[in-house]
Amino acid sequence: MPIYNLYMGCSVPANYPNYEAAMIKVATAFDMQLEYMEGVACCGSPNLRAIDYMGWLIVNARTLAIAEKNGYDIVTPCNGCFGSLKDTHHFLKHDDDYRKKVNALLKKDGLEFKGTITPRHFVEALYNDIGIEEIRKKITKPLDGVGIAIHYGCHVLRPADVTEFRPEYLDELIQVTGASVVEYPIWKQCCGATVLPVDENLGIRLARDKLKSMKESGAEFITVVCPACGNQLDLQQLGLKESYGEEYNLPVLLYPQILGLALGMDEEEVGLSMNRVPADPILDHLTG
Repeated sequence: MPIYNLYMGCSVPANYPNYEAAMIKVATAFDMQLEYMEGVACCGSPNLRAIDYMGWLIVNARTLAIAEKNGYDIVTPCNGCFGSLKDTHHFLKHDDDYRKKVNALLKKDGLEFKGTITPRHFVEALYNDIGIEEIRKKITKPLDGVGIAIHYGCHVLRPADVTEFRPEYLDELIQVTGASVVEYPIWKQCCGATVLPVDENLGIRLARDKLKSMKESGAEFITVVCPACGNQLDLQQLGLKESYGEEYNLPVLLYPQILGLALGMDEEEVGLSMNRVPADPILDHLTG
């Protein structure tokens, strides 16, 4: 049974209890033991990083140092948290001066960043530690080839040498459920979530471009692994309907929701009712 430190971050517990519940149920199905971390703070992504780089380093190094105490890798369901922890881990392992400065401050709490554990996204741990074939064995209600467009999110893909996350992870994780991956031209484009506070019009345009590209490419559903991206692509559909008269009707499903359904969980267990764009039509595609 693989054991992990679970770093939830702020957004998932506050806004997406369905993400948390579906993730825990999926983890349990594969004997992944997720231990909730205690005494940790917000990762500060992206705001703290922009205004106080050293403060951002310290808060994330502190989380990593707490995880190092029991020696288990960190997993998180949030792209922003993943990006912050990965960037901090990579930077401090390669910069002796900053590592010494950070550890001098962490020492006050009896902590030290050593770089002995790895921060990981939950879906990456699912892919690499459990594996596609083991997941396939537990699929009892496969999806009948329904077309799903994947929005990976910026912080899991860039920079690739730091995140070590490949798009193929999510592609194969979608396909093992019986669904098909819909390719669309601007799959690398940002959804605009982090742009909204500084340029609302641009943030909305980015989401609109993304939704339009997905719809025109034949997608029936969207999947994400990031609460901010999920909120943006879900919520903006309501605004675009009101402002532009455009209806996309693309339910946004968190990946553990999709996998949970394919594993035989019901819609209540994976929290389909919490989606703003009704996601229950995916039930029509379940077979088995």
